[in-house]
Amino acid sequence: MNILITGGTGFIGSRLVKHLVKNEHQVTILTRSEKSSSNRYITYKKWDAQKMPIGMGIYDAVINLAGASIAANRWTDEYKKVILDSRMGPTQACVKFINSSPNPPKVFLSASAVGYYGVKKEGEIDEKADPGDDFAAEVCKKWEDEANKAQTRTVNMRIGVVLGKGGGALDEMGPIYKLGLGGRFASGKQGFPWVHLNDLIKAMDHFLHNEDTSGPFNLVGPELVNQATFSKQLASALHRPEIFVVPKFALDMMFGERSLLFWGGQFPLVDKLKASGFEFQFPKLKEALEDVVS
Repeated sequence: MNILITGGTGFIGSRLVKHLVKNEHQVTILTRSEKSSSNRYITYKKWDAQKMPIGMGIYDAVINLAGASIAANRWTDEYKKVILDSRMGPTQACVKFINSSPNPPKVFLSASAVGYYGVKKEGEIDEKADPGDDFAAEVCKKWEDEANKAQTRTVNMRIGVVLGKGGGALDEMGPIYKLGLGGRFASGKQGFPWVHLNDLIKAMDHFLHNEDTSGPFNLVGPELVNQATFSKQLASALHRPEIFVVPKFALDMMFGERSLLFWGGQFPLVDKLKASGFEFQFPKLKEALEDVVS
């Protein structure tokens, strides 16, 4: 396949590109900086994340992974705009490209997040659940609404906390837990939807080749756990104690509105993904953590 990717140099995107190239797909990566490639399967094109560069080719698929980190900074009005614009601009550009192409791509995979459902502390939810009303949920809703304007088969990938080597959540959490300073956030009862990076990449490949997949999919591990369980299992995988508790008021003081990412959570089901024929490599959290920290 000939595949166009935004966000192809990030933590998830770079692993996806490696997987696609290994399987001899041609990959064009849109990037803000000038890059060259010695790999015959990879082409870089510079863009401004707002409109497609001149001289685009014909693609079988478009994968949209662009977006600034939602957890990297305090949610000031200025950074909220960065979060939203970094998602809407690339998505709008992809949709316009797809809809104006004389030979449109057969599939459009667009990133989203389980944050779509908002802060739901209890109860299992599937893709039919209503969106939440907090900032993160509103961003995901707008993001998906824009992606769904594409006139081709579209998959909205509602991604959970990604566990993988060399980046993602464990890059930030790992050092704290290695010092024996890890612990639960608030009550710890909030859902902690996780997914191993290998399964996330495998799912994207599944969507590319399975023409029966469309609409929203929860991309999380099938084992539903709360944050307290995740914390204990991460500490165990690192052979460290887990004794601390960060109360909600402390999270609110440290992170402001962004603290809901720590004391909130969801329990998203993956029945739809499994019904499409997908099989997880890492269905259990313990196995996933042991693989990542090894």
